[in-house]
Amino acid sequence: MNKAIATICAMMVAGACLAQENINPEVVELTKKLDSIIIPAVDLREANLADVVGFLTAAAKEHDAEKAGVNLVLMDRENQSTVTLTLQKVSLHKILKLVGEMAGLSVDVEEGVVVLR
Repeated sequence: MNKAIATICAMMVAGACLAQENINPEVVELTKKLDSIIIPAVDLREANLADVVGFLTAAAKEHDAEKAGVNLVLMDRENQSTVTLTLQKVSLHKILKLVGEMAGLSVDVEEGVVVLR
């Protein structure tokens, strides 16, 4: 019985290790960057998504310690949602999640780019 439990535990650990190996380090780094970029103020009133992405792209570059910003892509240009947000001192990652929720879009962190679709 103990040998069976040990085997199951070993298989679970091996599975967890395999799952960790599939994590893309570029995605991890970009996610950390999204968390580290703090936007001091966001005040958007019924802004269309293209304008929101433009604003966030510029704000990310301005408030990124490296001044490089991040690549943001809006895939669903037909989405007519508008965004109203008033925030202070919030990470870019959290803002993107909120915008995605408000517009019914997913926010996918990929290699070198964040895609709203």
